[in-house]
Amino acid sequence: MKLSLRTVIIVFAAIECLSVVPAFAFDLKEKNEYLIDVRGDDGDIYLNRFSLHKKIDSVGMKISAFGETQWNFDLNDWEKLLLGAETGKFFFGRLYIGQSAQFISGQIMDHMTFESDNPSFDTTTKIGLTFPVMRYFSVNISEEYSFNLEEGEGEYAEILADLNYSAVDSYSIGIGWHHTDRIHSFDSDYVSISFALNF
Repeated sequence: MKLSLRTVIIVFAAIECLSVVPAFAFDLKEKNEYLIDVRGDDGDIYLNRFSLHKKIDSVGMKISAFGETQWNFDLNDWEKLLLGAETGKFFFGRLYIGQSAQFISGQIMDHMTFESDNPSFDTTTKIGLTFPVMRYFSVNISEEYSFNLEEGEGEYAEILADLNYSAVDSYSIGIGWHHTDRIHSFDSDYVSISFALNF
């Protein structure tokens, strides 16, 4: 499956148009994260994720469109590139369950057991817990499982845990741990440092 430049331009143009129409009024978030490879088997990664969010209060759900890039410094290559959309819901104010579908490409695809076009198309199921620990601080723990829709096989699973500091709604700073299980290949563990902006 080929992801053409025209498709990317159309998706981003649609997102931009929706974000300026008051009825659709999206919140914007940009997250920058540095992942330090503690096992030394994959390499440090710089992650940038830009997303547009919309809460649908009538059903208590959240929808978002996102783009994510991950650059691997040791490989001098893209670890992962994502472009997709997600919908999710918070239960009891703490438990989040979400589902996303996205185009994916990058070096992580080289570790799959199947031959996949570059880019490919997959879906990710997310389950997470968020709870405050003291004023301005919260702990987030989540697990994500990605499944390739073209091949009908699991790709990778990730477990994330971080402590976030956010004195105001416009930004947050975090430190945490990030585990990537490539299912049929090697695992990686990272210490993560992040900075997120909310607009």
